[in-house]
Amino acid sequence: MLNIDIDTGGTMTDGLVSGDAPRIGFSGVFSVKVETTPHDVTISFLEVLEAARAHVGAAGLRDLLDDVALIRWSSTITSNVLAQKTGPKLGLLVSAGHEGDLYTSADEASTVLGPLIAPENITGISDDASDDEVRTAVKGLFDNGIRRINISLKGAFEDNSRERKVVAMIDAQYPDHFLGSIPALPASEILLRPDDSTRTFVSLINAYVHPSLATTLYKAEEVLKQEHSWRGNVLVGHINGGVARIGKTTAFDTIESGPLFGTHASAAQATAGGDAKVLALDVGGTTAKVSAVEDGRVVDRDEGNLFGIPVRTNLPLLRSIALGGGSVARAADGTVTLGPDSMGAAPGPACYGLGGRNATVTDAFVLLGYLAPDAFLDGRRTLDVDAAEDAIERAVGTPLGIPAEDAARRIVDTAYDMVAELARETAAEMGWTQLDGAASQAPGDLADTAIYAFGGNGPLFATGVADRLGARSARLFGFGHVLSAYGSAISDVVHVYESAVNSDDAARDAGRTLAEEARRDLAGEGFDADRAELHYEVRYSDGGRSTSEGSVDGALASGTPSLVRLTASYTLPSLQQASVATGGSGSVGERGGIPTHTWSGAAGSSVTGPALIDGGSFTWLAGPGWQLDVDARGDAVARKG
Repeated sequence: MLNIDIDTGGTMTDGLVSGDAPRIGFSGVFSVKVETTPHDVTISFLEVLEAARAHVGAAGLRDLLDDVALIRWSSTITSNVLAQKTGPKLGLLVSAGHEGDLYTSADEASTVLGPLIAPENITGISDDASDDEVRTAVKGLFDNGIRRINISLKGAFEDNSRERKVVAMIDAQYPDHFLGSIPALPASEILLRPDDSTRTFVSLINAYVHPSLATTLYKAEEVLKQEHSWRGNVLVGHINGGVARIGKTTAFDTIESGPLFGTHASAAQATAGGDAKVLALDVGGTTAKVSAVEDGRVVDRDEGNLFGIPVRTNLPLLRSIALGGGSVARAADGTVTLGPDSMGAAPGPACYGLGGRNATVTDAFVLLGYLAPDAFLDGRRTLDVDAAEDAIERAVGTPLGIPAEDAARRIVDTAYDMVAELARETAAEMGWTQLDGAASQAPGDLADTAIYAFGGNGPLFATGVADRLGARSARLFGFGHVLSAYGSAISDVVHVYESAVNSDDAARDAGRTLAEEARRDLAGEGFDADRAELHYEVRYSDGGRSTSEGSVDGALASGTPSLVRLTASYTLPSLQQASVATGGSGSVGERGGIPTHTWSGAAGSSVTGPALIDGGSFTWLAGPGWQLDVDARGDAVARKG
């Protein structure tokens, strides 16, 4: 049977198809890439499936789906809603006296007051409020036109009975079968942490992004089931690097799931390649993101932020900037600036020929020969080099008084500088380097850190960013242009549960309760709960951590435990990467004055930079002084000579 893994980004939607389909005579693995349709991402989701159908030669989409066992889907849907502030009108009930501070400082409260919820839609209720007073408070919010209501009361971690009572009152007053019913959610059921402000913020984020995500996911699954009679279930990517059924997924679970699948894929590759410290660079059409992998583990933090909103809960370390292939280039005061605005997939960069006139990073890559004009989207679109040159000359060359090609180099150098700075800041957060203003105090202190570059544009950044960081090695992947889909293809069903505790006995009770919840969830998804793997982590008040498999008791050590974290996983069929079918010397001349090779021809050999490696739907760039050793699977290690 086939597995199809789909990752929807801001500009492109990637697919990775793997497995066997004997009825249609296919066996193997291949990638597809289509442009994201931001007005309705289910369209690009279905376009990936249609491209897969055409590739394997199935007569129709139903014929393809008859041989599909799994569809796993990760996306930036929730991230986009948060970034663009396009969520619904929310209401919030809090404990009286905390309407303006949300249990934290004014600065922290301001990150959600206004951006996610209007202050007038927050109402406080006293500890001894009568049922009539609560109903009056709820009615006032409903009269303001809210579409979802959250209840987050002080101290609800220890006892959430009042939150649940308010929800029951709302459900009774406005039942589901009435058109005016409004979903009500207790914050204590979204996050089991004692911090009142974080519980409030997470519940607001979840409510804010839920409608867009739920509408999209259920629409996609309904189309597959009702129009094409597919009997499977779409599994949704989670921030923890696993997947789950739609019905067992909260909207908060999915935030940044797409980019982080690339990080989890990097962790798997780092384990195989023996790289202890990795900076993972994901550069797409709209954003650049940097994450960290240490000793084969995705690095997380107990405190972080999501689009500027502080949350004191476990989150992977992921930093981003508005810089990608579609970022608009301008010249001002003798310097080049990029973004934050992006041309996206439509109208796109000038070279797309779809009406865009602004110069972009992609236009610079095309003009310099880094991208083959006739290979974009597997040759489905020819890029217009003249249009790229005109746009760059108009926006950057003429204002700076330099030729268009020099202007293009300035654009690329600026892009490299921006991503290198983001990577350097991430490394500093890891303690791998120190910052002094905008520069590292010790240029060579990242020499033993490997740069992993992926995403649609990442491989063109790898050695340029590594040079700026002083890193001596970089890794590029045959599926690097769809590495988030690759990370999905090696993922399992994963649920993560947490409970704050304050003693060994409380930790044991929490471990048993969380395990029961995990088994119920897996059984509810149709998986054999007895085959689940249970991994416990106990965190201590002094910052220490200990782990065990199968039982929480093995993770208990000396000290006072503060948190029990259970990761329950169920193994799914995983992608097995095959060797590349090689052929010829691989040299196809040069482009932009740079020697150019085919990916299949370079497999199993070494290439000295400067060099371009063309893989049809992707291009690698090895800068001067770098040697690229490509293995039989088509992955490569670049080393500075």
